[in-house]
Amino acid sequence: MKQLIALIAMALFTISANANSLKLDPAKSSIGFSFSQFGVPMKGKFTKFDATLFFDAKKPDATKAEFGVDLGSVDLGDKAYNDETKSAVWLNAGKFPRATFVADKVSALGGNKFEATGKLAIKGITQPIKAQFSVTDGATPIVEGAFTMKRLGWKIGDKEWSDTSVVADDIKITFKFTTIK
Repeated sequence: MKQLIALIAMALFTISANANSLKLDPAKSSIGFSFSQFGVPMKGKFTKFDATLFFDAKKPDATKAEFGVDLGSVDLGDKAYNDETKSAVWLNAGKFPRATFVADKVSALGGNKFEATGKLAIKGITQPIKAQFSVTDGATPIVEGAFTMKRLGWKIGDKEWSDTSVVADDIKITFKFTTIK
């Protein structure tokens, strides 16, 4: 029952790189997640996502970033797990096919590290999150980062799955966005 939800999202999120307008290269980008089920580490990914990015490392406060994840693209490595994770009790991908993250603020942390704060919407529930990320500049800027979300805050795996000793509440979302200037 790996089904964990996984998402997320979100990951859905963060920003990219160094010019002003950046285009995501989906073939070289990824959004993954990890969690614990019965104390066993599990992981998965989302295979379909998109982004609108305007970022300048010299002016991070002027960032505009929005990320979307197709929740039906969840991949836990097993069709039965994938189907269960898309169900109403988990991601409810039929009723809420997309998760979105919109950055409200991006702050420089020093070096090539930044922090994005914004709103993550999953299953019709919007909650604030913070994600730290780094930007590697170059011909194809790369944004890499992570954040941890509490799945029950978005009712992911609620009802009979709300016991966090079975499926942990913490889900770590990781992302790597390769962009094209």
